[in-house]
Amino acid sequence: MATEVFMPALGMAQETGTLLAWHKQPGEAVTKGELLMTVATDKTDVEIEANATGVLAQVTAAEGDEAPVGQVIALILTPEEAAAGVGVSPASKPAPEEPGSAPDTAVRPVALVPTVTPVAARLAAERGVDLGQIKAGASGKIQKEDVLAFLSTQRATPRPGGNGRPLASPKARRLARESDIDLAALRGSGPDGAILAADVWAAQQHQAATAQQITQRVEELPAPPLSATAPPTQEAGKPTRLPMSRLWRVMAQRLQQSWQTVPHFYLEREVNATALLRWREMAQARATAKVTVSDLLVKLVAAALRQHPRVNASWLNEEIVLNPEINIGLAVAVEEGLLVPVIHHADGLGLQEIAARRAEIVERAQNGKLIPDDLSGGTFTISNLGMFGIDKFNAIVNPPQAAILAVGRIAERVVPVNGQTSVQPMMALTLSCDHRVVDGARAAQFMQTLVGYVEEPLSMMD
Repeated sequence: MATEVFMPALGMAQETGTLLAWHKQPGEAVTKGELLMTVATDKTDVEIEANATGVLAQVTAAEGDEAPVGQVIALILTPEEAAAGVGVSPASKPAPEEPGSAPDTAVRPVALVPTVTPVAARLAAERGVDLGQIKAGASGKIQKEDVLAFLSTQRATPRPGGNGRPLASPKARRLARESDIDLAALRGSGPDGAILAADVWAAQQHQAATAQQITQRVEELPAPPLSATAPPTQEAGKPTRLPMSRLWRVMAQRLQQSWQTVPHFYLEREVNATALLRWREMAQARATAKVTVSDLLVKLVAAALRQHPRVNASWLNEEIVLNPEINIGLAVAVEEGLLVPVIHHADGLGLQEIAARRAEIVERAQNGKLIPDDLSGGTFTISNLGMFGIDKFNAIVNPPQAAILAVGRIAERVVPVNGQTSVQPMMALTLSCDHRVVDGARAAQFMQTLVGYVEEPLSMMD
């Protein structure tokens, strides 16, 4: 049966994607996990792997075309279907018949699956589900409930790996190849023992030399790389128009929309960072990878979100949606604009796992090598400008998320301690909130919990 290729989704707020390039042409053989196309979304350019093995056909989106998320843009035929001429590419379809000509007896393209709702398409894309395997409900459309039912069935039904290979997600295979890790030697933690990216990351901890090489390149969240090109030549008395990248333009549009439509409010707290710095020193002494203040904050914020799930919610379709996962995005500046790669399931990761994941996604963001999973599913964002000497600032909420935490530098200040003046390392935290999701009291309770964790990290274990 032919497998359909969909315009992928990277997040709940994405509606369309633009096809930048096909890396296979109609009629060419493709292998599952092989690079198939490059897509530009409202966040960045991503490389999409083939979701099946077969022959590419019925390509309906040309390079440069924009298509809605979840729309079928190509088919991957089985060898038998390709040999039978099923799924003829639009470019090779016969010309329309002239009046009086003989009837057209050519095999027509295979029928496409029923319509997919945007929510179902986004959920399927985030969970790696092939929509071609899902049956539509009574409405004739594939809805969110149909995808959830399929996921439940997959968890209950064992699925062997194909071609004798270990059962693993495409991302896990990519990471294993990059790190020279044998998947057959790993024990998967996913459904039916499938090897997930987290399992590969855990294995990477045993490759101290590789981890050290990667993480030494990163100091906190990086500054944007300096452009190697000379600035535009400016004529005397005339303004200069700077070239704008697609990413910068999209970033500007999204932030303008957020500023105009999201009712922001802000809460500020100054925090004593003495215990935080002591924790970092102790963690660094035991770690092979570099541990940053941002890593510690990811761990603490995830623990606080677990206590206050409303701050981890989203505003979608005029409703408040509680997210079942805690996925922390880190704002990273690159030459072309701002990216927010995500540390998934942050509340279930150890500090060294967070440090390794942070180093990996920041490096990929700088090199323009982010993959779809790196940018999908974020439920809360941290923006740290402390390394630039900024004391405090207000960040703009990243829809559909409910809040973003702005982090300033750690600086020595004179503060009262037990009735006496003392010089202490202090840090400013500013929480920006969407008032449609979080009210002042809930946000204040979250900040109170987070500040308690920062000033006494062991309280996180209570």
